Amino acid sequence: MSDQKDTDSFENDISDIKNQDPTMSSINNSIETESDVGIEVEEKKSFIEKWKTNRFWLIKGTYYVLQTVWMIVMVIGGFILWLISFLFI
Repeated sequence: MSDQKDTDSFENDISDIKNQDPTMSSINNSIETESDVGIEVEEKKSFIEKWKTNRFWLIKGTYYVLQTVWMIVMVIGGFILWLISFLFI
């Protein structure tokens, strides 16, 4: 059996893009969002972001200590994985 190239689907994708209705994009753009109306939405800070920007030095220091420990663990783990990868070359 010989393999057939599937060029029909590629041609259909291009023709679908050419035949799209240009008014559809204007309908999507006309929908107003809360920021367009002038309503300000306060974004909730994540737990980590709260620790990073906390005014108390003990909590902020704990964040930086944990971040440093995590980075060291990830670097050591990456180095060990890099060494192990040489076994499978």
